[in-house]
Amino acid sequence: MRISVDTKIYAVIGDPIAQSLSPQLHNGLFKETGVDALYLPIAVKSEDLEKLVAGFRLMNFGGFNITKPHKMEIMKYLDRLDPLAVKIGAVNTVVYRDGEMVGYNTDGFGFIKSLESKIGKVPKERLTILILGCGGAVKSVAMALADWGIKKVIIANRTEAKAEELAHQINESWPGQAQAIGMAPDALKKAMDEATVVVNGTSLGMADTASQSPLPKALLKKEALVYDMIYSPSVTQLMKDARAIGAQIENGLEMLLYQGLLAFELWTGIFPDPVVGKKLLEEGIK
Repeated sequence: MRISVDTKIYAVIGDPIAQSLSPQLHNGLFKETGVDALYLPIAVKSEDLEKLVAGFRLMNFGGFNITKPHKMEIMKYLDRLDPLAVKIGAVNTVVYRDGEMVGYNTDGFGFIKSLESKIGKVPKERLTILILGCGGAVKSVAMALADWGIKKVIIANRTEAKAEELAHQINESWPGQAQAIGMAPDALKKAMDEATVVVNGTSLGMADTASQSPLPKALLKKEALVYDMIYSPSVTQLMKDARAIGAQIENGLEMLLYQGLLAFELWTGIFPDPVVGKKLLEEGIK
């Protein structure tokens, strides 16, 4: 590509950042859509975050993505926040336009868009979704689901107090939409009896825990969609167990895809072809 003084700059910032697939996705999309822009991975420590953002304001930046561990801290350096990002308490996308930095959170949108094609004609008002874990991505997804208008989100976590805290935060904005449980088998079984979709938001299934699952196979049911936010490996132990009983399965690649596509649209006004975007991500994983 030809880089000039007019080339718009975008980036993903975090620590570490080498594992990010965002440069693969966005640089490919800029080329595909003919947008004169460049997307860079930038590693930054927490103590340097404010200086980095100040530097972005002096350059031809159009925006940037944020990943761990800066999604919350970045908020205090921005000019304005999208209302849903305020409720979530985290930002993963910033638009810089006309001298103003505005923070958004596209994680929940990414999950919902990836879910829509999997649930068929089931009305969202009838969906009860069980989410395992209580990390940052879970908070974004759970709040977005409540905002979307599903029947109920059940949050299960080993430290039940953390699940109760998140459920309370959700119910403050969307009364009656969230329930918290621990990971005791009887509580999980009751939740699974209600659930239309079960989601793994823990790290169990990645790297050193590749042979582990957050949910006992005996609790799975054929009727529930089993969704793992992990995308590498592409089929986790939880997904293998679910597939073995005939349940529908999905990994987190499309969530990653759609949150990136929404960020791209916020920056450029263009919503790219998801087929092209998914191919770019798959090439990046290889």
